[in-house]
Amino acid sequence: MRIFIFFLLLIILSCSTEEIYIDVYDPVQEEIDSLNQRDTDVSLIYSYLESEGINYVDTTKSGVFYSILDNGKNILFPETSDLVSIHIAGYYTNDSIFFSNDSIDLVIFDTNIQSLAENIGYYDETKYYAPIVYTFNGIGSFFPVVSDHGYLAQLSDFKSTLGVSLSRISEGGSVKILMPSGNAYGKSGNTNTPEIPENSILIFDINLIKIRK
Repeated sequence: MRIFIFFLLLIILSCSTEEIYIDVYDPVQEEIDSLNQRDTDVSLIYSYLESEGINYVDTTKSGVFYSILDNGKNILFPETSDLVSIHIAGYYTNDSIFFSNDSIDLVIFDTNIQSLAENIGYYDETKYYAPIVYTFNGIGSFFPVVSDHGYLAQLSDFKSTLGVSLSRISEGGSVKILMPSGNAYGKSGNTNTPEIPENSILIFDINLIKIRK
């Protein structure tokens, strides 16, 4: 009986030759991958800033970069509970498309500026092109959810950086926000609207066009 069982087991084991791969979560490797991706993102961000001739950039506590492009008219400055109106243009890039044409490539994925959309062939007649208006509180938490740009309300690091950067300019000023992929949609990307590939840096040009006290 024992001999029979031994041979039976031997036959079963010898017939089961299919290799099985198990994906085991490795937090140390994930941390290394995350740090490597951020290094890549930061390198691309500095290359972009250099190409644009932007020699000053600041960083929030969460690691998002922003640059003051224009201080504005220096008459009206945003304060808590003011209604602010902004124009926005959003672009993405990553290491696979950044230098794809021997130049720095950005892909536009959002704007509320009709003239810009028309000039670059991005105009969509189903969209409503108008300034984004929201109540300013310095940290961006009142950013509107229901709009063509509602996805921005889900990007907490964008909102906080917007609050910090707008507080440093006046009406008529502009800022540029540069989000490493880890602060945006990360390695998963975004399959909803707007569609963003994995490991993409997000770059936003923001104009503070109106402040209502």
